[in-house]
Amino acid sequence: MPDTRPGLTFDNSGVCAACINFEKQKSTDWDQRWSELEKLCEQYRGSNGKGYDCAIAISGGKDSHFQTYIMKEKLKMNPLLISVGNVDWTETGRKNLDNISDAFGCDIISFQPNIKIARKLFRRAFEKLGSPTWYVDSLIYAFPLRMCIKLGIKLLVYGEDVNYTYGGEQNKETPSALMQPYNDVVKPVWDVWFEDGDITEEDLESAKMPPLEDVKKAQLNPIYLSYYVPWSSVHNFEVAKRWGFRHLGHEYVREGSIDNYDQVDSIPYMLNPYMKYPKFGHSVATDNASRWIRYGLKTREEMIPIVEETDAKLDQGIVDKFCKFTGMTHHEFWLTMDKWYNRDLFSQDRDGVWHPKFTVGQN
Repeated sequence: MPDTRPGLTFDNSGVCAACINFEKQKSTDWDQRWSELEKLCEQYRGSNGKGYDCAIAISGGKDSHFQTYIMKEKLKMNPLLISVGNVDWTETGRKNLDNISDAFGCDIISFQPNIKIARKLFRRAFEKLGSPTWYVDSLIYAFPLRMCIKLGIKLLVYGEDVNYTYGGEQNKETPSALMQPYNDVVKPVWDVWFEDGDITEEDLESAKMPPLEDVKKAQLNPIYLSYYVPWSSVHNFEVAKRWGFRHLGHEYVREGSIDNYDQVDSIPYMLNPYMKYPKFGHSVATDNASRWIRYGLKTREEMIPIVEETDAKLDQGIVDKFCKFTGMTHHEFWLTMDKWYNRDLFSQDRDGVWHPKFTVGQN
């Protein structure tokens, strides 16, 4: 991973925290961790009588299938699945969400975002933050906690700790996901959305995180499943396939991506992870390549030319669907994108085209 990733640290040998933390998995006593998870499940099993033992925050993707497989099939818990919908679903995404209920026999409560507000905020967050999906991401973080508090569910299961796994400010391994909302994935900005007077605080109440003291008062215990079981996106995909998960490749082939099974629920949503490229000089292909290298599936030498060819590409379908949803013209879209290019990493020619100053794989 490049040192432009926010919050990523390196040791004296130039090895990043993501690789250091991955190596720790090899010496982790996973049998002991699994025993801890079993004891935790025993603590909460039957806590609501014949009702839900726990909740799992899901999207319907490969990791969601893996989480539900672990909790329902292996640990015999009775989970409620909690999800936030998309403003523009792929057919594959809809089928996967249906499949996770059908395959594992679980109830799902899904929050459908306010389309009118989403349309305004997708554009506004793109223009003001360079984070187009701020609204949906805020809901994804807030809704599972809010719903568990309302329903009296005490155990909430998340997938991986992204700060620990990939590098970030919260770089200490912990089973508790209590501090996940503060990992800087969703910027804590609010007043900026009310400046034009067409969005109210009431409109965004559902996207606000419940106060930490409310979570503690409800005795809600949010956990990372990745603390208790080895976590690999490739392995999770292989397990998910065995339970009916579908990759995107039969519906849509994305430019700028080197896999077809990660974040497959919505095409315009993928603008958000692409925004890392103009800001930090790396995007989804770098993320995937780095994982594959850590997993031992590919070498760094094999992946550098693939990343160099792929990472900078913004899929045309992403642009078209985003512009259609927000009402932007393509020219307005690219003028907004100009705001987010890091001039330390890119230069702009006289016709407005951006060119990297860096070479992938070199300091």
